[in-house]
Amino acid sequence: MKMKKGAFSGVWCMVCVLCLMVFSSGAQEETQASPSVFFPEPAYTFEAVFEGATVPHDFVIRNKGTGVLDVKRVAGG
Repeated sequence: MKMKKGAFSGVWCMVCVLCLMVFSSGAQEETQASPSVFFPEPAYTFEAVFEGATVPHDFVIRNKGTGVLDVKRVAGG
C-alpha cells in the first residue's frame, strides 16, 4: 500500500502538533506552580540604639506566585 505524499505530510503535521501540545502543556504547569517572592518593604533603617539592645521589627515576605515559597535561611547584614 502506497501513501500519497500529501496524506503523509498531513499525518506528519498532526503528529508534530500533538507533540508540541503535550510538551507545551507540561511547561505551562511548571510555570503556573512557581513561587514569586515579594518584599513590601525591601529595606529598613534602624535608629540609633545602645549596643546589645533588642530592637524588634517584622520583615514581611509575601508569595505572589502560585507555588509554595519555602524560606530556608535568613541572615542579617
